[in-house]
Amino acid sequence: MRYCTRTNLHADRCGSAWLIKRFIDCEAEFTFVDGHTPLPETVPFDMHGVEWGHHGNKCTFETIVELNGITDPIVKQLAAIIHGADIASDSDETLESPGVQLMFNGMRLISKDDAEALERGYMLMDALYEGLKRGV
Repeated sequence: MRYCTRTNLHADRCGSAWLIKRFIDCEAEFTFVDGHTPLPETVPFDMHGVEWGHHGNKCTFETIVELNGITDPIVKQLAAIIHGADIASDSDETLESPGVQLMFNGMRLISKDDAEALERGYMLMDALYEGLKRGV
């Protein structure tokens, strides 16, 4: 499947793409658009008014976890971290959230485009997942 989200990846968008690729569709392909109009024949996420987006006080990552019945306890921990990194009023939700937000913001700044940022983001998310899993 092809998935579509907005340009200028941040923690929630990049984390959600990682979640899709690692837990839902290992062959997922991602496209990026300016604004809030997804490309035809794609599954939109982290865009205004879509199923896989913010709902209530939930960030996109949390929504995707819930809608897809992902029960992995490490993913649940990641959901709380990404929530705090994405929603400014909840930035103190976990100790890790401010650092994760800073890492994703910096990663975006050193990447030439969204595709490169996404590849780097996969590495950050894999590292977070393994660190939480191993309790380091």
